[in-house]
Amino acid sequence: MQAVDWDEVRERTISLYARRGTDAGGQSGLPPALSEAQVRQAEEQFGVTFPDDYRQYLLRVSAGGRVHTLRFDGSRWDWDGDRPADHAKLHVPFPDHDTALAASEDLWEKEPKREDYASASAYQADHVAWREAAYAAEDARVCGAAFLHDDGCGFYTLLVMSGPMRGTMWFDGRATCDRLNPLLNDARRPASFAEWYLDWLAREEPPTSPEHRRAAHRSQQAWTDAPIWYRWFDS
Repeated sequence: MQAVDWDEVRERTISLYARRGTDAGGQSGLPPALSEAQVRQAEEQFGVTFPDDYRQYLLRVSAGGRVHTLRFDGSRWDWDGDRPADHAKLHVPFPDHDTALAASEDLWEKEPKREDYASASAYQADHVAWREAAYAAEDARVCGAAFLHDDGCGFYTLLVMSGPMRGTMWFDGRATCDRLNPLLNDARRPASFAEWYLDWLAREEPPTSPEHRRAAHRSQQAWTDAPIWYRWFDS
């Protein structure tokens, strides 16, 4: 795992948001970090142990900021923000993407047709059952993953909490391509939370010189230095 000085990350994050004046949710400053007891309580509720880098972020940087805030509402823990599925199944291993996609597509293709039924009531009963099964199969595609960031237009960034891909960041692109793809680090491997966050932080911090600004602009325009949060395309 990448060695990270989380105290330095906290200082850099505080400085960034101080310059901006607001956090990602439009509120002044960063949400406070969580205590060890609070993190353990959330983990016990979800039935998982958070990946260590995300856990350190919660304990030493913030409960939110770049990511949805993890908070306790008086009865349960959850992340802020709208999302297409809840987090009740974080303990269920995140599935192999292609296998889960094939299972979902197979169900969607089996939608009952009215002309195959003698009565409307029989058709309606089967259609309701089919719809519930199809939605369940779609939800199963994101079991074991937390929706950490809303990218807008129906897109989300996920952190896998369970299964073989635990600790990796994924992009939910189902709004256009029906796929979930891992976000890739410089080695073209699925990025960790720390890699994803530090890449974002470095790009959001003010460049140190005009030359730095021009070089960063040229590299992004030429797509030679794409941010990790863009690296979800099949290649």
